[in-house]
Amino acid sequence: MPDQGAALDQLRSLLSDCRNGRGGFAVVTGGLGSGKTELLQRFTDRAVEAGALVLSASGAWSEQSLQGGVLEQLVPGAGTPAGVTSRLAGLITSCAGSPTDHLPKAHLLHELCTTLLEVSREHPVVVSIDDVQFADSLSQQFLLHLRRRVSSARVLLVLGEWDHCHPLASRLHAEVNRRPACRIHLGPLSESGIATLLAKHTDSRTAAELAPLWRRWSGGNVMLVRAMLDDLVAGYVADDHNLGPAAVASVLSAVHRWEPSIPAVAQAMAVLGDDCSVDVVARLAEVSTEIAQQIVAFLGTSGLVLGTRFRHPGARAAVLDSLSSTERSALHGRAAEVLYHRGDDASTVAAHLLALGRLDGGCARWSVDVLRVAAEQALSADDVDAAIRCLELALTSAEGPQHVEVSRMLVRAWWRVNPSASAAYLDPLRTALWGGALRGRDVVILLWHALWTGDHTTVERGLEECGKDPRMLDVQSAAELRILCRFHGVGAGSLGGTPEVRRDTDPWAEAGTALGQFWTSSFDRQAVAAAEHVLKSCRPGETVPEVVATALLVLSFAGDIGSAAHWCGRVIDEAVNGGVRTWQAFFEVVRAHLTLRRGDPATAFRLAESAMSLLPAQSWGVSIGYPTAVLLTALTELGDLPRLDELLRLPVPEAMFDNVVGLFYLHARGHAQLACGRVLAAISDFQHCGLRMEQRGSDLPLVAPWRLDLAEANLALGRRDAARELVTQQLTRPSTDRWTRGVALRVLADLSAPRDREFLLTESVELLRAAGDGLALAKSQRHLDRLTSGTSAHAEDLAGTAVARGPQGEAAVASMLSDSERRVAELAAAGRTNREISALLYITVSTVEQHLTRVYRKLGVKGRAELPRELTSLGIHADVCGTGA
Repeated sequence: MPDQGAALDQLRSLLSDCRNGRGGFAVVTGGLGSGKTELLQRFTDRAVEAGALVLSASGAWSEQSLQGGVLEQLVPGAGTPAGVTSRLAGLITSCAGSPTDHLPKAHLLHELCTTLLEVSREHPVVVSIDDVQFADSLSQQFLLHLRRRVSSARVLLVLGEWDHCHPLASRLHAEVNRRPACRIHLGPLSESGIATLLAKHTDSRTAAELAPLWRRWSGGNVMLVRAMLDDLVAGYVADDHNLGPAAVASVLSAVHRWEPSIPAVAQAMAVLGDDCSVDVVARLAEVSTEIAQQIVAFLGTSGLVLGTRFRHPGARAAVLDSLSSTERSALHGRAAEVLYHRGDDASTVAAHLLALGRLDGGCARWSVDVLRVAAEQALSADDVDAAIRCLELALTSAEGPQHVEVSRMLVRAWWRVNPSASAAYLDPLRTALWGGALRGRDVVILLWHALWTGDHTTVERGLEECGKDPRMLDVQSAAELRILCRFHGVGAGSLGGTPEVRRDTDPWAEAGTALGQFWTSSFDRQAVAAAEHVLKSCRPGETVPEVVATALLVLSFAGDIGSAAHWCGRVIDEAVNGGVRTWQAFFEVVRAHLTLRRGDPATAFRLAESAMSLLPAQSWGVSIGYPTAVLLTALTELGDLPRLDELLRLPVPEAMFDNVVGLFYLHARGHAQLACGRVLAAISDFQHCGLRMEQRGSDLPLVAPWRLDLAEANLALGRRDAARELVTQQLTRPSTDRWTRGVALRVLADLSAPRDREFLLTESVELLRAAGDGLALAKSQRHLDRLTSGTSAHAEDLAGTAVARGPQGEAAVASMLSDSERRVAELAAAGRTNREISALLYITVSTVEQHLTRVYRKLGVKGRAELPRELTSLGIHADVCGTGA
């Protein structure tokens, strides 16, 4: 298969033979953009330079019915003797305008051919006709007359035609096949041919790198390669997705140059995309399957397409962009209908409905169901945006039950990425719930949205409906709703008749009870098992986030912050992979909260800020207080008062204070107010927090230890007695856990005499270390470090050494005991067990045992039985031993 240079050499050789008296006939064939027209132009230019008389013409699809249209173009160019030009022009005009009866017309054509043969005795004659397949019948008749006579004269006839079969040229084809002819076929450029072209305009390395890419993208199409080269010279480099302006123009030129069926087929292929068959292309292009097969094959030989797919996305885009919006919509509408009736996948059909942008005509009857199924497929593939597009279009034509179903799916889809946007679709769901037609997870999602936005009216009526018909909720949905309501401060009685069946055997029922109670009563270790079950079973976008957050905070408050952080990371990863931005944002806050508890306020601040950027402020609903609380606490710990003061001005919804988030927020804001010196404002926040807990019927110091917060605020005002009373109230509550004790002992140390502070702070540090709260631990450790800095260790080196008895010796022995050791010794001497001492002094049993071991060593006694006598000898009397606590 010759390239342009070799083909031109062949034609020049024929011209040389022609000048020497031997006429010739050549047929140049090629596909769209093969360079056929360029070759003929270059050859005729050379022929003129060689002194030949050149008559050139070109066929056009639109002029096939114009008799003599090609013939009329055969006017000799400049340099032809005036007499010759005049004579030929007269004959050509006569032929084109001749009568329709055959004899006069044949006579004129014969005379024209004879005249050309006569002229060839003086000048070689070259007749070049491009796109001869579109030549009208009269012009074809002239070419047939001339073809039969060229061999005996200095006449060279060169015809250019495309590879695509054309019935109008059948007689000419028969003549060509019957008589000898030089056939030149221009195929696509090879990779090496492209590299050669590139090497003329760039370095060899670049040419070697681009050649295989350009061959793959263009299929070797000469016109496209040359256009890409023009773009490259102009500084535009094509890539896997885009073509330059010259390349785009070449694609359109190739497709639109010929008969309308070719652009119609190309446009159909572009609209259908990669997955289409020839029969669908034919129906969309409104041509027969046979014609579509021929055109697809023809486009294939050009290199622009591979099968029914454009080789380069930029070529497809160029064809699509050439359509008006009306034309493109019409094609997509027809494509949707054709594919639907053929039974194609819903997602494929939906893509064309979306491109159409409306549902009307025949497609409106079936399109809603197709779009709904496509949305389900998209949600399963975590493509939320695609699902929303399908559902919003479907809603424009959905009626009756379809309208409720599509609205339900839209709420679920928006729930994943922007909860505030789902508000527009909630009314049909509310109506369905009031009528008892909503079930299971859809009930939970509707009530979640109402709780999230503070819509108490919908919550109360929804729970009432659930109470009327327990069958509205399955066990899992009921369990999630129970936890959700507890989180948002909805009382247990409001749940009415929601099912709690199989609570002793169903894990979800157990989880609903255990985790629901976590927000209303003291911490129960059994909730840890429920939390782990939920975390293993939940999936972002399906389980409501407050349920998962509850499970994570249960693990955290149980002291297993590492496990909570691990699970939180998994939830966030799944949310990111699934495109569930609501979950990602919410659990970034949970991660920030856990990071705070680990004692890293700077990282916590960064995480909370990142979470806030993932959702618009209005989409946070009442939960906006959660990231704000983390930010306030982090800035308080960092001592960043300017930013803290700015954040305190951020408005929050009043409905937020009804839920757990409100408690977190009041606790954080109160301490921020303290840090800014606004003690009365802090007291107001802490009192508000306590009041809200009382209204909830719960006391949750793990969430917000409001009594201890108030104690700190009163201490700042110098009201030591009020502060001590609040700490005592907290410590004497039966549900006080080790974390709360640890915080309480730190506050109590600030209220105690100097001799008692080290003991209290030491116990606080131990308790908080066991609780796994790095932030609270750091506070207690700082207090302890300040207290002990600059002091020397007690006379531990005297332990075990004999001490002289007598008043001075006894005083020395007594001074060897620390305050904490002395208190433990007094209680042990009074007959208290180690566990009782642990409870009375708010220390661990292990700490009691360690203190007693040191007491025995220092006093030189063998065990607990000798303590009363030994302590009495030191001036510590029995009545003191019996009452110390």
